[in-house]
Amino acid sequence: MSGGNFVDDGNIVDVFHAPAGFTFSAFDTREIATPDGVVTLRYPRLDADVIHELCDCIRKNRNDYLAAMPVNDIIDVVAQAVELWTDPDYPPRRMAERLVPAITGYDADMTRIELKRYMRMFRRRELLRFVDDELPCPQMLDEYRPNRSGGYTRLYGPDLSFHVFSSNVPGIPVWSMTMGLLVKSGIIGKSSFDEPLMPVLFAQSIRKIDPRLADAIAVVPWKGGTEPLEDAAIAEANAVIVYGSSHTTELLRPKVAEGKPFLSYGARIGFTLVGRESLRVDRYESTVHRMAVDVATYDQQSCLAAQTVFVERDGMLAPHEVAELLAHELESQQRKYPRSTPTQEESLAIQRVRSSVEMAALFAGGATAGVEDAGATPFVIASPHGTDWTVLYYADAAALPTPASPLNRTITVVAVDDLTNALPVMAPYRQWLQSCGVAVDSTRLFPLAQRVGELGIDRICPVGEMNRAKSGWHHDGGFNLLDLVRAVDVERGTDRFADSFDDDFE
Repeated sequence: MSGGNFVDDGNIVDVFHAPAGFTFSAFDTREIATPDGVVTLRYPRLDADVIHELCDCIRKNRNDYLAAMPVNDIIDVVAQAVELWTDPDYPPRRMAERLVPAITGYDADMTRIELKRYMRMFRRRELLRFVDDELPCPQMLDEYRPNRSGGYTRLYGPDLSFHVFSSNVPGIPVWSMTMGLLVKSGIIGKSSFDEPLMPVLFAQSIRKIDPRLADAIAVVPWKGGTEPLEDAAIAEANAVIVYGSSHTTELLRPKVAEGKPFLSYGARIGFTLVGRESLRVDRYESTVHRMAVDVATYDQQSCLAAQTVFVERDGMLAPHEVAELLAHELESQQRKYPRSTPTQEESLAIQRVRSSVEMAALFAGGATAGVEDAGATPFVIASPHGTDWTVLYYADAAALPTPASPLNRTITVVAVDDLTNALPVMAPYRQWLQSCGVAVDSTRLFPLAQRVGELGIDRICPVGEMNRAKSGWHHDGGFNLLDLVRAVDVERGTDRFADSFDDDFE
């Protein structure tokens, strides 16, 4: 069967994409339960030889078409493909809204809203802003262009890049694939069985706009740790991009040859700084609601999500009152967007952290939420039903054992006299830090941002927007395009020297 055909008869869905005409000889299936009945996911049976053949096909198609495609034309194709997703009746969008929640366990309404917001990041004006932000001259991807030293520079992307997609946040593969296409790289993507659909649907949207460009893309799922397949893809690719746990990224890193770009995006810790001015009587409800949105969106599975919140004292609400109000907001979020079902290990991790804080409270004098001295000792506010959400509270930042969370809507609130007191607590976790949500006034924003930047964070955003990075952000502090390209310079004077061989040159 040709890998270029996309099958969806309502009950059988192909969760792979390959160049038109590429043939797989055998397939496997797995079933998922949906509100509309059982759906069968079909995917090709792979071995190392198939991966090598697939890479050869992608590379040839890339060299024949994508390599010579102007970057502005690539932007137009991606933007037109994404524009299809703005139509609520677009079949792939409807399929994603129907199947992604069933596959991942995320709430259907939350998934629908977040996917809609996410796909709009790739509209034309956002892509133009993105390439202009990262590249001194985007046309350097097309031809040699004058540089500031008086010579000329051309940027070359990898002819083939291997992308390992994670499953924690639906849609992330769209980001990675877009980055690859913008630097004119053919793409082989390994999707996760925990969410194999979105990269395929995106590739099919590209095919609808430009079939030849789509033929420079392949997406196939296989079980992580299948070494013959991973080794084949890594050997073929000129760049490797890995999303997933730190365990996954560190297993693959030694396999990538020195000098070959290896971009890894593993687990990270996000935190929030809430200033007393955001807890005024006219603002505190909005601030706490936005905190809850950051926790509830995709159940903190995104590396962007907050895991600890530092709240300043001397606001209209005391920090322990913020914790109590946050618990009410998380219960509201649970009613609106129910949390996905955690694994047994995840549930046990939440129970353990609850117990550890309860023990700390006993040793500190035995306070529970709601009593007079609740603001002076640790406490736990647990959801009324299992581990749906958890708020942990510490009155002393020095007593916080870790700013990391077992996730699944488990958040720690820490009281501080000043927001800068939070920074020494986070400093030992420098290598894991990524996003910082802030709720402070404009006179404090940039002085605080200066300090937070020195801490190692690479993204500062409003509370309530932590899971919604804007196009052009520097993922893990790096450059999404520049880190994938190599520059070739024609040095100053080379053109004049070439002119000297013209018989009419004087």
